[in-house]
Amino acid sequence: MNRIECFFSLLTRQARTQSVPPSKKDLKDFLLRYLKKYSENPTPFTWTKGPDQLQRIIEATKEYQAAHPKQPKQRKPRRIIKKTNCTMY
Repeated sequence: MNRIECFFSLLTRQARTQSVPPSKKDLKDFLLRYLKKYSENPTPFTWTKGPDQLQRIIEATKEYQAAHPKQPKQRKPRRIIKKTNCTMY
């Protein structure tokens, strides 16, 4: 996982405690406020798990995905609209 993914993970987790912005402008304002607050006390990212633990997580994830393959999404059948010879004036 790279630093950008870590940052957005933090942003997502912290944003969940707040309401969802109703508009693009509100979302932009929220993000700018968050970045300003985050930049006031930046801390470097440090890994809390060593390479052995990360490798076990990767292996467990692969095993889970192999045991639980994704099912393709079922498409809803399209609704057929019958054309009529009627004209509206």
